[in-house]
Parts: sequence; structure tokens; C-alpha cells
Amino acid sequence: MKSKNYSFKEMNLFERVIAVSAITLLIIVCVSIIIGSIFFGIAGFLKLFGVRYESFSSLLLFVLLYFIIGFILDLIAMVFIRVATQNITGKTKLFLTRMIIDCTFSWVAFHVADEIISGISIQLTTEIIAVLFFHLVGMAFEEKEKKEQGE
Repeated sequence: MKSKNYSFKEMNLFERVIAVSAITLLIIVCVSIIIGSIFFGIAGFLKLFGVRYESFSSLLLFVLLYFIIGFILDLIAMVFIRVATQNITGKTKLFLTRMIIDCTFSWVAFHVADEIISGISIQLTTEIIAVLFFHLVGMAFEEKEKKEQGE
């Protein structure tokens, strides 16, 4: 690359293949690190609370199913939260209403995934602790984003 304005159109076939391969590999590595961190974080959390699972694949299936069901239910929960909190005044009431709705939908996703996957067994108290933990972590990230945006 001889000049700063060296464009993709000016590259020969070998240089294009190298550039596209390098970018693709970088994206795959980044996505793998993020997904691996989430998966092993959840696996560590469940291991910490004594959750039993038959195999690594049953745990992986549980996590995937939880995210799929959770994504769908989170969309529904957001609608419920908007409707339920429209006329609520007071930060405490707003926080509690939002927490109850969000945690209920998250728990349903967690419990349904647990019931569908027969190779994993999670106690009810562990499900509730996990949902509360995930909610608090989500709230912390939301607050951090709001502060960074200057709201």
C-alpha cells in the first residue's frame, strides 16, 4: 500500500482476498470472544449455585434456548413496562414496577428453558437469584450508558 488513498478497487485479487479474509477473521474472533464470555459466565454462575447438568451440550442448549425465549419475552416485557409505568410517579414505585415485570418475564424464560431441556436441573431459588442478578446487571449497564450519553 503505497499511498494513503489506496482503495479496495485498486487492489489486485490476492490483496482483496487477504483483506476480506483478515476482516472476516477479526469479526469471527470478536464475536466468539463475546459469546464465549457470556456462555462461560452463565456456566460459572450456574456451577456456583450447584446446578447439575448431564453434558456440556445440554448446558449449551439451555443457554441458547434461554436467549431465544428471553429475547421474545423481553420484547413483550418492554411493552408491558411502557404501559404500566406511564402514569406512575415516584422513582421507587417506578423501579419496583419495572423490576417486577422484567424479572417475571425473565424468570418465565429461564424456567421454560429449564423445563424443556431435560439434561439440566435448576432449583427454583437458583432461578430467582439468577433472574434478580441478571436484572441488576442490566440496570447497571443501562445507568452507565445513560451517564455516558449525558442524560
